[in-house]
Amino acid sequence: KGWKPLNADPPCDACSRGKEKKNELSTTTEGEDDSAEASSINDDGHNDDSDGLHLPAGQHLLVDIKDVDSEFLNSEERLASAMIDLTNESKLTLLSYHCHSLVPIGVSCAGVLLESHVAFHTWPLEGVITLDLFTCGGGKLVPLMPLIERLFSVKQTPSEGDNEEDIPEPTLLWAHKLRGFREGFAPGYVRTSNPLDEGLGWSVLGRLDFDMKRPLLSTKTAFQHVDIYEVINPDHRDLESYQMSLSNTDGAYESMHPELFIPNKILFLDGVQQSTLYGDAPYHESIVHPAMFTHENPKRVAIIGGGEGATLREALKHNTVEKAVMIEIDEDVVQLSREYLKEWSDCSNLVGSANDCFEDPRAEVRY
Repeated sequence: KGWKPLNADPPCDACSRGKEKKNELSTTTEGEDDSAEASSINDDGHNDDSDGLHLPAGQHLLVDIKDVDSEFLNSEERLASAMIDLTNESKLTLLSYHCHSLVPIGVSCAGVLLESHVAFHTWPLEGVITLDLFTCGGGKLVPLMPLIERLFSVKQTPSEGDNEEDIPEPTLLWAHKLRGFREGFAPGYVRTSNPLDEGLGWSVLGRLDFDMKRPLLSTKTAFQHVDIYEVINPDHRDLESYQMSLSNTDGAYESMHPELFIPNKILFLDGVQQSTLYGDAPYHESIVHPAMFTHENPKRVAIIGGGEGATLREALKHNTVEKAVMIEIDEDVVQLSREYLKEWSDCSNLVGSANDCFEDPRAEVRY
């Protein structure tokens, strides 16, 4: 068996993809300001070596999956195929790999990448696989999670007489961490300018204990990075109760009150947490109503910022308000919030309003 080299001619230097990318894309000419280079090094898509340096830094993706099919977890051939598909579809360069069947059961696999390594170990009887993927270079790893889930979250095969509806879906826990050192090695790198190095990184991506962690959106507007995650933190909710709330189980408290068990949604701008579904009401109520109640007869309201629409929602609850003007720099944040954070701008329970607060006849948004 041994290590299996692949028939591919690797680039001359490992972790040089950022350098190659810069050579292809850079339009800076000699003598120009290097601010574009500083901006690039702080972009989360080029977070370590996009300036052409071979930085002592990388990204680490840790994945634990349970309730996986035992035959899949004990098949050296199927696991090796999944690893090869992972590296091929993610555009990583697999130099060699080895999968070893253990006695009496289980498989360990390791692959050497041009960018570093991928490895996993299985426990077939328990239905568990743990996987880690480490890369240097500027390519993002979080977007690979759907691919990893598709390749490795293989549902258990029902035995004879089993009801397929009783077979649980595989449960996946994962974490993403920035590794190594950037500050002091990458000229112009500022930790707080990299969303993956900010609150998004340590409060959500870096935690392996969330029952659910699902990216709903990750994009960049003309002004900022926007990330929205749906999570279940076991300190506040649990996955089993959420799944029960989605069922039609007669008499089950969870299915009768699903609104109490929904996952949390978290909005990040440039990696800094801005708002959460669980904290939406108390936060926005407290910043609007004290001032509104203090005023004898509030008719005109100005809201500076407030892209999610929740501050507007609270202001419109006052029937004395004739005009509420929201002034927001980033129109994309407003439109994205209306699509992904509809709860924030829900005015359906306000008499005389619209389902969407932004459509209320008293509301005006200026950009």
